[in-house]
Amino acid sequence: MVRLAFPVVLCVLAACAFDDGGVKVGGDAGSADAGVDGRVADAPSPDAPPPDAPPDAGACPADPVPPGLPVCPLVCTGGCDESGVCLIDCSGNARCNNRTITCPEPFACRVVCTGTDACDTARIECPDAHACTVVCNGLDGCGDLELRCGDASCRIECGNDPASCAGAKVRCGSGSCSASCNGTSTPTVDCGSSCGCDAC
Repeated sequence: MVRLAFPVVLCVLAACAFDDGGVKVGGDAGSADAGVDGRVADAPSPDAPPPDAPPDAGACPADPVPPGLPVCPLVCTGGCDESGVCLIDCSGNARCNNRTITCPEPFACRVVCTGTDACDTARIECPDAHACTVVCNGLDGCGDLELRCGDASCRIECGNDPASCAGAKVRCGSGSCSASCNGTSTPTVDCGSSCGCDAC
């Protein structure tokens, strides 16, 4: 009478897998999801962002505090406040139309472009190391404007006029970069190397 070895019978029933040395190396040999150590690979989380999603602004460092200067630069037509912010006032029809506006160091910068063609076709150069905000409203208030951001936070705020930011472009730096839109007019945002990018 032929006897089957008891361990062999159990192994057939359990579908064991052995290497050349007789050591068990796998789990369910029929499972396509089992790895070499017998474990099933984890499924991706349903909450995980897609691989091509822009980075979350939560990853960005805080903006450095602008030291300002004892004397407010002339380009700050709206004055400088005690927190080191230079206000460049371009309110009014065609007030800063087709101009290049360079925010001064070592200030944060706020540019207000409200009115028809207030900053139409203008270019705004943000500070290299401090926050920069551009406020737009009115027909072509920031129409075809180019906003060049630095390495701190950079933001464009488009008002409720249907053409307040028509054709505007934002070129982000390495800092947080965002646009907000209260109307139907939306700027183009080039996220570039931004640590956190949020378009309308």
